[in-house]
Amino acid sequence: MNSFSIAIPNDRAATYRIVTFIVLSLNFFGFGYIFLQSQHTFSSAIAVVAIVFNAAPWIYYLINNKHLQSPAIEITGIASAFIWMYFGNYFLGMLLLLFTAFGYFANKKKAISFSEEGISYPSFPEKKYSWEDVSHVILKDDILTIDLKNNKLIQINVIESPLGLIDTQDFNAFCARMLESHSAISS
Repeated sequence: MNSFSIAIPNDRAATYRIVTFIVLSLNFFGFGYIFLQSQHTFSSAIAVVAIVFNAAPWIYYLINNKHLQSPAIEITGIASAFIWMYFGNYFLGMLLLLFTAFGYFANKKKAISFSEEGISYPSFPEKKYSWEDVSHVILKDDILTIDLKNNKLIQINVIESPLGLIDTQDFNAFCARMLESHSAISS
């Protein structure tokens, strides 16, 4: 096998979900206020649509008792942003679009990729380490350890591979081969 992909926990996803629920609540009450203050029937109807859009994820969460990890939350954010812009609040609409875009990236599943070219670490921006920069890599007892030559140590609890379980021996042998072949080249 020429490459491996190992899924790692996304620590920021839980924080993003909490902030998302706060933003949904603020949108819900903001559109509710617009509905109560609106004299124009078309604006009232749009405010009701926005209220329903922002209440739907809450209802889904309460019924299924699961965290929101579907693209529906991004759709809600985009729709709410355009509705805020319709009501003339362009700054809030753009801020909500920006928040939704960051949320899309924050909720992506994270995986470290190991290939013959090197190691790709999922950060923003993505970090790439060549095998020449690495002293040692080992996967043991669901803990991935990457020891870099600049004395930086990366240790991560592994979830599992996106394509199924990784054979630890094959992975460790692959990394040892890559390290050996690249240390021979640099010598």
